[in-house]
Amino acid sequence: MMSQSLCAKLIDRYVRTCGLQFLKGEHDGEYFCVANADARRLHIHLEISRSFGDMLIIGIAPAGSFRAADRPWLTRLADTWNKQNRKVTAIVHSCSDPQRVGLVARRSRWIQDSISFEEFASFVDRTIADAVDLFAEATVVVELTSTAQPMLRDAS
Repeated sequence: MMSQSLCAKLIDRYVRTCGLQFLKGEHDGEYFCVANADARRLHIHLEISRSFGDMLIIGIAPAGSFRAADRPWLTRLADTWNKQNRKVTAIVHSCSDPQRVGLVARRSRWIQDSISFEEFASFVDRTIADAVDLFAEATVVVELTSTAQPMLRDAS
């Protein structure tokens, strides 16, 4: 098992090597970054699990939220996405604004002592790429449904 400080050093090295602007969180090994990917701004949260010092947790969200009216479509997308055993888990969540909902891509991994920096960086990069794919699909779904008829239930 890896010590929490060694995992934190890998995260720190990753954000510095990538040239990401970041803020450190409350505890060691928690970083908040903003990145540009495929003409979209992403909020990236890298952290070490508080329960397990050798567990990396990555959360990625688009910079903007979605209309609350799109929740059924986004939930269907997330369910389909997750059933396909994708690398990231899609989660639709509420926002502080009741007219908006959010979508986050999450992934975690045990980080062992033997991991190289290159392997660590590759894991984070692949996770970000998978999140970009999810958000691209979400954008298509939301754009298509905004021009479609509202989803109605049969009341008969």
